[in-house]
Amino acid sequence: MKGETNWKLKLKALLHDPPHKIWVMFSKEGRKININKTFVHPYHKWHEKVAEHLLNILYYNECIEEEDIRKADTIASALSRIVTAPEFSDENTKKEYEKITTVSWEEIKFIDIFSLKQTKLETPNHQKIEEIFKKISNVPLKGKERDKFLFFYFWRFYPEIFPWINTHPADSRAPNHSIYHHLVQTSAIISVLPRPAFLLFTIGPVQSFISTARKTQDLWAGSYLLSYLTWESMKPIIEKLGPDNIIFPNLLKQPLMDRYLKNLKFNNKTFGNLIKDLKLPFSFYNTPDKLTIANFPNRFLAIIPFDKNLAIECENRFRYALKRLAQKTIEYLQQIRTQNILIFQTNSERIKQDIERHLLSYFQVYWVVLPWIPDNNIKNLQSGLNEYKTLIGETEIYNTINTIIRYPYYEPNIGDIYPLLLELTEKFLGARKSIRNFEFLEEEGDKCTLCGEFNQLWLLNSEPQWKDKEKRKNNRDEWNKLIPEVRKNERLCGICLVKRFFPKILAETFDLKIDIRFPSTAEIASIGEKRRLDKETKEKLKNLIKKFKNKFSFPRSSSVPKLKEDPLYKIDGMFLMESTYREDYFEKEFGVKIKKEDFEEIVGFLRKNKIKPTTYYTILQMDGDNMGKWLKGEFNPEIEKVVHPKVKEALISLLVESKKDLAGLLCKKHPNTPSIHQAFSSKLSEFALEKVRNLIEEEHYGKLIYAGGDDILAFLPIEEVLNCAYNLQKIFKEILSNKASMSAGIVIVHHKYPLYLALNEVNLAEKRAKSYFGKDAFCIKILTHSGEVRETGGKWELIDFLNKLISKFKAEEISSRFPYQFLEITERLLKEDKVIDKNDQIYPIIKNELKRIYERKTGDPIFLEEILNLYETYSFSYFDFGNIFIIANFISKEIKDVKIQEEKNDNV
Repeated sequence: MKGETNWKLKLKALLHDPPHKIWVMFSKEGRKININKTFVHPYHKWHEKVAEHLLNILYYNECIEEEDIRKADTIASALSRIVTAPEFSDENTKKEYEKITTVSWEEIKFIDIFSLKQTKLETPNHQKIEEIFKKISNVPLKGKERDKFLFFYFWRFYPEIFPWINTHPADSRAPNHSIYHHLVQTSAIISVLPRPAFLLFTIGPVQSFISTARKTQDLWAGSYLLSYLTWESMKPIIEKLGPDNIIFPNLLKQPLMDRYLKNLKFNNKTFGNLIKDLKLPFSFYNTPDKLTIANFPNRFLAIIPFDKNLAIECENRFRYALKRLAQKTIEYLQQIRTQNILIFQTNSERIKQDIERHLLSYFQVYWVVLPWIPDNNIKNLQSGLNEYKTLIGETEIYNTINTIIRYPYYEPNIGDIYPLLLELTEKFLGARKSIRNFEFLEEEGDKCTLCGEFNQLWLLNSEPQWKDKEKRKNNRDEWNKLIPEVRKNERLCGICLVKRFFPKILAETFDLKIDIRFPSTAEIASIGEKRRLDKETKEKLKNLIKKFKNKFSFPRSSSVPKLKEDPLYKIDGMFLMESTYREDYFEKEFGVKIKKEDFEEIVGFLRKNKIKPTTYYTILQMDGDNMGKWLKGEFNPEIEKVVHPKVKEALISLLVESKKDLAGLLCKKHPNTPSIHQAFSSKLSEFALEKVRNLIEEEHYGKLIYAGGDDILAFLPIEEVLNCAYNLQKIFKEILSNKASMSAGIVIVHHKYPLYLALNEVNLAEKRAKSYFGKDAFCIKILTHSGEVRETGGKWELIDFLNKLISKFKAEEISSRFPYQFLEITERLLKEDKVIDKNDQIYPIIKNELKRIYERKTGDPIFLEEILNLYETYSFSYFDFGNIFIIANFISKEIKDVKIQEEKNDNV
């Protein structure tokens, strides 16, 4: 990439239309705006005069019309605007078309392209717009610093100062994308002329990196690290071109972007402080609760100049970020080993190199750069069309784009074939990833006790000598000096050590002033019991356990955010479990020798007060269904639903030879556009940043691990998980579209079950929800401590029945023997599982057995009707149906009656 970014030119592109363009063009009031106290008669370029007037508040006598801005505007318009016209037989027909498709301000409604919801346009206040421009014009900066500051301010805060900008369309004929999206696309394109290109960049591996975890904190660290590395890889584009050039994910209101922007220096003063001084409206999203959500996917799409050097810079920045992590890890390792720091400092460089080597050989980066045009001619569409046809074929989207080009309302340009170029880019990246990078890493020695993939780090002040048994033992002893950061007999490779220390590294890097800690699995299991206990009992128990903990070296702990004010917040749930109090357990887990008399008083208190939390907790993994298809545009609405009704009317009434083609076009799906991608990304961010954490942590007593848009992983107490999952998928639909859905895997597991195995089980459960239960569904599985495994699932409506069933088992209105007797009969009759089929001879027999066993064990005929109705409508297997009752009965035995006691505590 040659030359510096012209920030003033980008700013002009961002302001080339006024934010209230539609109102200016189509309302009577807008056409009468008083510019410089002089009335100017309306004409078809009136909105450009208004835009230039606003620009002149910032820059005296500056012209907004430049050739590159017009070119960028033309491409940006074609990227998102699908407006066609018939072949006109004469000039009168053309005028008639113009007349029919001209609309008034009152006739325009914004159409959400996902939900098809229509929004009446809010009337803007031109005077307020001028006031904001006048305020920001007082920024005490000059030259390029001023240009860059103004660009970043309007990019970030335009939608916040004037919220209506998100529902003011860029084009009255196609009111399905906002003026804001059009403006940022124009500013992005002007940075990459004359030869724009796509950069698609991805990092891996994902699943194996995240799921290799022994502690809940490791799990969060793995997911956040990937998000953080994606962010670091994007930075060269943000710095050299601007955040508007990242198409997906949309960086607007992203916490990491806001943190970067707030701290950006302009003449030794930060962006945030300059805004404060000017008393301009703003609100950043870089609060600790949002900054710690892993929200970026492991890939990004950007528009860049056709130059692979910028892609190489992104890759180099990624590798630099890994090296910085290695450096920060070694610094933290030095801090916690103060007792032998002088010895350790001499071999720190070698350990750092080992960490770097592990990180750089583990992660893989793949990217592809695809130019939009082979030359500088933006009207050269043919090469892109030909390449797509050759490599992919004459698909439906190819034919749709061809029809749009054949019957243009505006002159076609390279922006019209955006969806074809995007699909080509995806294909090329897939081809690149199929040629795997391979780096042979030869290592002899003891493997990491967590991942088992790389050597554990050699901490001794010598070169690794794995064949020397005595020195290997000494190395193990060195690791035990790191307790409580690592557990006894835990010895980690560079990658796993980075994950273990990452919460500390991140808090220091971001200056968060908080201790990033995650509750243990035992703590999640104990939440119901903590909610049940009265305040007096909690205080007594807290004092007993604190006295015990102060005598020995135990790691600090915390509970879920909802219990922050609870007396037992810093008392880990394991200390509420009688099974914890064993001498061998404390030595094995924490490396401390404790005698029975040290904890006898606590055990007695637990028994006396009948404190016995469940030993089970739940992992919830959710994922949006068909996200790949959403991104490809397969769920986009038909074109006729997102253009103004007058356009449809004109096309139908004036069609001549083109009648067949254009009538068919109206029924085709709207092609993908950057506006659709950015709106989609914004909706996913809104869901992840605004809804998910609050619902999981504040309403359902859980702890969020990550929320990457449509991907969710959380730990929840057993009594909350079903309603939490149901509410999450419901909100997802509300934000995105009724067509959207989520599927979930839910695993109920003992808190001592290995975490990485439990994560594998929840991943399999989520896949079964999608593949077997047919998406828009959940799969729930229990893994008992005795080794029994049960699993069932269905569509989301089943949650309501499950809740009723759990309540009835809890109240002993249904015998706990009923599920086992029914399933025993079913298994005996079937021999092997199969799908429930009304035409099957066994169907009525099992139904009669269900009724017989139920009536023998309970006397509630009303609920029996619900059970029989479920049997008749359940479309999965007999064993899945029987396991509904087994799992409901299991949950009923493990959940605590917490609501009454919480009300008592509130009254106190």
